[in-house]
Order: sequence, then structure tokens, then C-alpha cells
Amino acid sequence: MRIKEIIDKFLKKSLISFAESQSISSEIIQGKSITIEIPKEESFGDYTCTTAMNKELRNLFQIRNPIEFAQKWIPFIKTTKLSKSELILDDPFSFFDDEIGFDDLFENVQVAGAGFLNFFVQSKLLLFFLFRCLSHNHDYGRFKKEKPRKIIFEFVSANPTGPLNVVSARASALGDSCCNLLEAIGDSVFREYYVNDYGNQVELLGISFLFRFLELKKIPLKFSQKNHDKVIYPQQEGLPFPSEAYHGEYIQEALIEILKHHPISISENEIQRLKKISQNPNLTEENLKEILNEELYQIAKKFSKLATEYFLQKHKEDLQKFRVHFENFFLESSLHESGKVFSIVEKLKNHTYEKDKKIFFKSSDFGDDQDRVIIRENGKPTYLLADIAYHYEKIQRGFDTIINIWGPDHHGYIPRMKGAMQALGFPKENFHVLIAQQVTLLENGKPIVMSKRAGKIIQMKELLEEIPIDVARYFFLMRSFESHLEFDIDEAKDTSEKNPYYYVAYSHARIHSIFRKIEEERIFAIKEEAFFDKETLFQLKPRLNFYDFSSQTAFEKQNYQRNLLLKIARYPDEVYESATSLEPHRLLYFLYQIANDLSKFYIKKENKIIEKNEEEGIVLLSILLGVKICLKNGLELLGMEAPNRLEKTNLQITKEDLL
Repeated sequence: MRIKEIIDKFLKKSLISFAESQSISSEIIQGKSITIEIPKEESFGDYTCTTAMNKELRNLFQIRNPIEFAQKWIPFIKTTKLSKSELILDDPFSFFDDEIGFDDLFENVQVAGAGFLNFFVQSKLLLFFLFRCLSHNHDYGRFKKEKPRKIIFEFVSANPTGPLNVVSARASALGDSCCNLLEAIGDSVFREYYVNDYGNQVELLGISFLFRFLELKKIPLKFSQKNHDKVIYPQQEGLPFPSEAYHGEYIQEALIEILKHHPISISENEIQRLKKISQNPNLTEENLKEILNEELYQIAKKFSKLATEYFLQKHKEDLQKFRVHFENFFLESSLHESGKVFSIVEKLKNHTYEKDKKIFFKSSDFGDDQDRVIIRENGKPTYLLADIAYHYEKIQRGFDTIINIWGPDHHGYIPRMKGAMQALGFPKENFHVLIAQQVTLLENGKPIVMSKRAGKIIQMKELLEEIPIDVARYFFLMRSFESHLEFDIDEAKDTSEKNPYYYVAYSHARIHSIFRKIEEERIFAIKEEAFFDKETLFQLKPRLNFYDFSSQTAFEKQNYQRNLLLKIARYPDEVYESATSLEPHRLLYFLYQIANDLSKFYIKKENKIIEKNEEEGIVLLSILLGVKICLKNGLELLGMEAPNRLEKTNLQITKEDLL
């Protein structure tokens, strides 16, 4: 149960009562949604409802003015009663009677602006969620579903033609966090990595390794330059390295590692032939056909297989280090070998046609700007057909929801794949594609240029050697999928509170230090684990009920105790909404807000726990422990650790500061 869910059900029932008073069918109102938001200004309330501004709803009631609608609705809000069974409310500590009314949930409601209904939440409701947090502990913010979705979530899926780079690192952090969040709200998630180990790019990889292998055999190479989109080779001796092949130093490094375990032989006659050819200073790409004979193509083919296996293994190692796991690495080659790529043409036959010896998929029938080729004139399948076959494989495995993370260069690819899913009978609302925008690495305020083929690549592994994993994940999650991310390496290396990860992590470490010092110095006769005991919580309840956590007192005293209680109550909503919207940055921002409220809490002298008597000290400790649970659970959902100590930073934790 979430606080927004409680408010939603309460307001829906009051709106039905309002409708019935106007002889409007309750069934009509049941289909209408209640819009609940968090106001930008704290003084406007804890929650605001904008439903009174819904023109269609007002027309039903024949009330034109939103303010008038809100004012006439309020009497029904204040007299509504909801039973615990209607709310499906688990209330083991008996905060509420069997019937729950306005005064149980709200201190006040006000009409403001153009028809906003601003609500201030009752302390009883905030304490209910505090106790829920303490009693659920590690499970706070997690939900169970009667009918969980069976989701296959594909992400990263980088071509195995080189090491993972920072773009893949961002997709890793985003995808893994989304999966964690979906699992937290009760869905079943299967994580899959699609390995493009087939086609032209893999052939180019093998040829790249072949040429570097020939270089090891003392056969000189020469490299092209582009001039106005024209490929130009220098007038010098050497075999022309293909312009579209992979140039990076990582190719040479991988080659040496592969040869240690898989020696490759080449005939002496072939070496002499190539050395002689390389003496011609006029060689260009046009000479590659005469250079690459059958023996060399077979060697290149071996390298293709060995190189893709090598890079895939490196991908797995980097991902494991980054705390990202997959249930399956699906090989594209397996689709081709099984014949499933061509078999999909038959399943699409009602949506295809032949023209100019090509077979087209009628994707324009599904919103694409043109039809797409799936079989070329030479009889070979396009990448699109293989991708359709792969997604059909997902359907065949019984998944009812398909979610993919693709790069920005795939944006135009979405309509044709959505069309293919519809043509195969898969519900279009169950197929989702998230586009992860590019990453720009900044160092000394300047961008670092990356290109895999040109060899300028910032490897994911290299970044993680420079930046702690928790910090890297935090920075990759700070922006939404559709936002271009500027990753400032200098800022990420900063271990002060200017670094947002350390600012949040410090809050958790700070609370842990408070409990540790209280226990070590026996300031109060209670330990942290006691707060998780149901009997202790029953004893704590009357103490908490004695304190005034009302909004009016909070505004007058500015002690920020209520702010923290409100954040604890909102945490499950933030998890739920971050998961359903697939926006992990929302939860990250919320955790930062909690840390910010905690900092404000410490500024106030009346919150110095060491100066309190035991009863009041324990009350404040219970609130801090709720904050600690939210910080820890939230960071863990996003793949980060919530440290108990931050000794290796310049964040100094002292007894006076903490207590």
C-alpha cells in the first residue's frame, strides 16, 4: 500500500458520493482518474489534486468553474469513510479504526489557485508509514502482484567487435536499475543480452585481426585517410588496411591474448607472396580482392569466431564488475544456424510483397514512413529480418512484455519493429523501446572524442579503474534516457560532498555512525536492531503519538522532523513510479532530496540527539532509522552500496557534528 494509493481511493469514493448527489452514475466516475501530485512549494500542501480542473469531468457535473467544483467537492471529502478492507490496508500496529475518515488522513484541505485541492497529511498517516518502514526494513518499498508481468528486458547488446565503452556502461546502469525497480514492484524480469555475432561487422572484425596478424609476421601495413569522403592511401609500401575495418590498439592487444591460447598458422609461401605484394607503393582498397585469397579468408573466418568469443567474455567480466548480471546471452548466429530467420518470412506473409527481386515488409501499414526490405535481391536476409526473428523467439518463450534499450542511432528503427510485432500478433502496448542517448566524457572541461573503428575509445573497464563503481553508476543514472549525458570525470573523482553520490552515501554513513556511537557510549539503553522488533515498536507507538508532527508546527519550528517522516512515507511511491515510468533518475533525485532534508535536520539545535532525554532521543532515532532504510534500499535498487563508513573521503564525521 502506497500513500498516494490511499489518497486516490479516498478521493475517488468521495467523488462518487458527490456524483451520486447529482444523480450521476457511480460507474461513470469509476472510470475517471484522480490526479495527485506533489506541490512545488511545501507551503501549498503535502499533496495537491488537480482533478477539479478536468473539463470533461466538470461537464458531467455541469459546473463550469474549477474553483466552484472544488468547493462543492470538499464537503463530500470531509464526510467520506473508507473501510480497511476497501483499502486492503495492512495495519498491524492499529493506527486506524475499521473505518477511516478525513481526520485520520488529513489535517486540512484548501482550495487554491485555479481549482487546486491542497492537502496536508495527518501525523497519524506519516507514523503509520514510519512503522511500516521499520517493520518491513529491507522489504520496504517492495510490492507483490497477484498477476506479475513476465518481462524480457534486453539491454546493452553491444556488438562483440571490441571492448565495452562508456555508452554501453550507461546502458548497463540504466537497464540493470530498471530491472531492479520492476522486480521491486512485483514483476518477473528476465535479463537478456543479444550478441550480434553474425554478418558484415563480424567479417570485418576477422579481417582486422588477419591484417594485424600479418603485421606480426613482418608484413608492412598502410592506413587510409579520408579527404572529402574519399579514401586515400599514402604512396608507400604496405598492404592496404581496409578503411572500414577496426583500427584500435585493442585489436592488437586482443590478438596477442588470443594467439596465446589459439595458435594460428599461415604457410611460408603465403607470407612470401604477401611480402612481395606489399612492396608495391600504389596498393589501395581496390587491390584487396587479389590480396585476400581463400587461405586468408579461412584464417579471417577463424579470427572472427575467436575474436567475438574473446570480446564477449570481456563484456561479461566488465559487466560483472559493474554489478550487472544477465540470465542469458542470446547469439544471433544461433537464429541463422537453426533456420529461424528465413522461417519468419512465412509468418509475415500477409504483410509482405516482392519487388525488384526483393521481399518487402509492409511496415508502412503500421506507421513506418516506408516499407522495408527483409530479403535482398541476392537472397540474403537483412538485419531487420534477423531482428524480427529474434523478437518472435521472445514471444515463443512465453514473455508477455518486451522491453529493449537501444542506442540513439536506432530511433528510426522503432516503427518497423513495432509494426513487425503487431503483424506477429503481439500487443503493441506490450512492446517498449527505450532510447539511451549518447554520453560525452568531459575532462578538464573538454569533451573526449570516441570512435571504435578509428581506435579512439574510452573503455568501460578503463573508466571503472578511474572512477569507483558506485560513483560511476550514480553519474550514469542522473539523467533520463532521452537526455544526453555529460559525464564529468573530474567531478566524479571528487570525494567531497560536491559529488552527489557521496552526498547521499554520507547521509547513510552519518546515521549509522550515530547509532554506533550511542551503542558504544551507552547513551541510551536501545540498539538499532531493537527497532525492528514488533514488541519494541508497540512500546514506541504511544511515545510517537505524544509528539506533534503537524504541518503547522513544522512550519513554525522548522525542525524538519516532519519533512523526514513525509519522505519516508513517499518512498514506496517513488519506487513504484520510477519503475512504472522506467525512470530510475527519479528515484535517484528523491534520494538526494532525502539527504538534503537530513542536512537541514542536523542544522537545528533541537535535533541534537545527545542533548535529548532518552524518550525523545529514541523518537528521533526511529525517524533517522526510517531515513536510513530508505537510503539503503533505494541505493541498492539502483545498484549502489550504502556504506556505513566513508573513511577514504575528506568527509569528516565527528561526534559533535553527528549528535
